[in-house]
Amino acid sequence: MKSQAKFFSSLLLGLSLSCQVAADTRSTQAPASSSEYDQFAQFIAGRPTGRPPWVAVEQTPVWEEHAKRCNQAWLRLERNQLSRIRTWSSIELKDAIAEGRAVFYPFGGPDFLYARTFFPNASDYILVGLEPAGSLPDWQAFSEENWNEYLTGLLTSLQEILNLTFFRTDDMKQELEEKEGSGILPILLFFLARTGQEVVGIDRVYILPNGDVGASEDFRKPRRPGTQLMARRIRFRGPTGGQRNLYYFPLDLSNYSLRLRPGFAAFLKKHQPLDSFVKAASYLMHRPAFSDVRDLLISESEYLLQDDSGVPVEYFEVSKWDLRFFGRYDTPIRLFEERHQPALEQKYKQMQHVPALSFGFGYRLQADQSNLMLARRLKKR
Repeated sequence: MKSQAKFFSSLLLGLSLSCQVAADTRSTQAPASSSEYDQFAQFIAGRPTGRPPWVAVEQTPVWEEHAKRCNQAWLRLERNQLSRIRTWSSIELKDAIAEGRAVFYPFGGPDFLYARTFFPNASDYILVGLEPAGSLPDWQAFSEENWNEYLTGLLTSLQEILNLTFFRTDDMKQELEEKEGSGILPILLFFLARTGQEVVGIDRVYILPNGDVGASEDFRKPRRPGTQLMARRIRFRGPTGGQRNLYYFPLDLSNYSLRLRPGFAAFLKKHQPLDSFVKAASYLMHRPAFSDVRDLLISESEYLLQDDSGVPVEYFEVSKWDLRFFGRYDTPIRLFEERHQPALEQKYKQMQHVPALSFGFGYRLQADQSNLMLARRLKKR
């Protein structure tokens, strides 16, 4: 199965390689405080902490160059994408943003960045991907040489960072599972720090069959055996205050997998109504094998923002949904050309004026080739 759309695979690889230097010491790693997790997030995002053990490294040429590259990449992204998305969302998603509902982002992997940019006031962010959540390196055992290796890996990865609105992960899941001490957790922390969030805590939570959050534990401990549904939970505060949650589920969203784990659907229902978001999702919900997650999006969402790789347009009943279209719909990229939607093409042709997009989205990097559909539920529950 093609892996779903997510952000910067190169950074993942660099982090995975670098994390190995401390793998042998993790079992004796002393507990980290919530402030240390936040400081680590700021540190890898190229933002100085001024506190040990980071401050010594922050004074080295390696970290200064790393911070410079992070800042340059972020400024380009801010100019070309993020500022334009915020302007668009403040108008087109004004009502949804004001409600501050939970955001469900299936097939999103570690792409907290775009979920947060489109929906900045969400109470919770529920992200799902195939990649393992992973862990963090034991920075207490890092030598200067280790830090140099870690940051050099990041700098190498930053050559491609943030150049796409998604990242390709055909082989990433296998690479991450083969490397101890890896996973997408550092990427989530990077995005949290760069968007001005403060990390309050990180844990592993187990979801009960009724959808409740059950036991929680130190995420660095071995997970419990069996097929229990689990998530990595990051608690954080935004610039305006108030604690929020980011849940990352390392989960296959096929019907077979979801039916083995009924707690996931129940968990979503406890958070409904949802604002849902789908981007570069490999057109998986066009397949019968992913009908359950498609039905969840239709049944539990108040708003659904997606490109053409999400739920096919014919599943939205005209009596229940108000559909708005943006940008330009063309045939999918060659890899997915068999997923062309005549019904969606007809919708675009029937409109006298389709508002243009000022930013690229999904598999189409150019704004004049990208498309978005915003579905708003008409009938109250």
